[in-house]
Amino acid sequence: MRNLIIAAIYIGAFLLVSACSPESVPLRAEKPLHDELVVVPQTEHVPEQTFEWITEDGGQSQLEFNPRVDILFVVDNSDSMKSAQENLVKNIDGFTARITKNKMIDYHIGVMSVWDSSERYAKANANSYQVGDLRLVKGGTNQNYRFVTKADGKGVLASTLNIGVAPFEKGGPEVEEMFSPLAAAIEKTGRGATNEEFFRDDAQLVVVLVSDADDGTKELDPEQLAQKLVEFKGGDAKKVSAYGVLVRANDPDQYKDWALRIHPKYHPECFTAVKQTAKNNGTCTGFGPERLEKFIVKANEGQGLTPTQIRNNRIMSIVSPTFGSDLAKIGSDITVKTLEKTIFLSQRPRAEKNGKLQVRVRYGNQLIPQSANGGWLYNPEDNSIQLSGDIDYQYVEGARFSVDLIPLNLKK
Repeated sequence: MRNLIIAAIYIGAFLLVSACSPESVPLRAEKPLHDELVVVPQTEHVPEQTFEWITEDGGQSQLEFNPRVDILFVVDNSDSMKSAQENLVKNIDGFTARITKNKMIDYHIGVMSVWDSSERYAKANANSYQVGDLRLVKGGTNQNYRFVTKADGKGVLASTLNIGVAPFEKGGPEVEEMFSPLAAAIEKTGRGATNEEFFRDDAQLVVVLVSDADDGTKELDPEQLAQKLVEFKGGDAKKVSAYGVLVRANDPDQYKDWALRIHPKYHPECFTAVKQTAKNNGTCTGFGPERLEKFIVKANEGQGLTPTQIRNNRIMSIVSPTFGSDLAKIGSDITVKTLEKTIFLSQRPRAEKNGKLQVRVRYGNQLIPQSANGGWLYNPEDNSIQLSGDIDYQYVEGARFSVDLIPLNLKK
């Protein structure tokens, strides 16, 4: 009996434990569970960050503005150029007005004639100007100077450009060389040399060719001459540019030098002999100054222009009905190129949330706008300010540039 009672107790205990097991009786919620309220800790108010403006001047020479340009006219003085020279002199004021209008530009303008390497020409001109010599200024402040400057009055350049013509029978050129005097001119630059002080290291070099013929230099081709000029400017192609006041292939023969006319002596391929008489065979339509045009294209390669743009914008016809305005455009183009400037920054500027750079550019007290035309742009590649050449400056003697900016302080 006692054993039965003990067995019953064990069985009852086992059943009690089984009934309490979670595996046998699932948990049930008597009422819905609620999430506890999550409290987000409050942070201290962070004030808006302020930045200090700095001024990039500090006496840096790059912020000084002394735009200089050396302009060299090479003028054909063969006897076929009489009317063309008169037209040039009559309209030159439109050219100079564009350059002299901006008082900031410090210019030198020189004039020289073509050359002829023949023995005949050398003998006839033994006591005159030699190859590469600049002509003396006519009516300037200094009669011994060979170039026009800012100090010279109006009309001095016109007088100096009026070099006249030299007929063949009086020793004038038969073959018009323009490359040989150009190459010689840059060699005559040292102390005591003929062209001393004309060329300046920091100036833009501009060549203007005026001719109704093509170049006849045998020792130089267009590419070689362009390279010589670039090397002369320390290898900086941006400092060299060239313009042409030339005849075009489609201009009437009456305006061209004989060598560019459809003539049996110079272009026999255009003629067929019929009973000892040359007859135009109709295969030729006209000849232009190909060598001069190639040189102008090559000399302007550093300006970021295409060959088509160069031919359209930097070569004008010597018989153009709009000769005066075309010449003025060349003056304007030279002015814009001379006034372009780059200022390299020592620190990168910060930009606002809308992308606007926190930069101010000033010339004296004049604020220059941020604009591609008539203002400045920022170049992130070399961290520089690019000033366009068509800014309407309010000239002040001794004024210089200042660049104010908020620097971008990068944290690692």
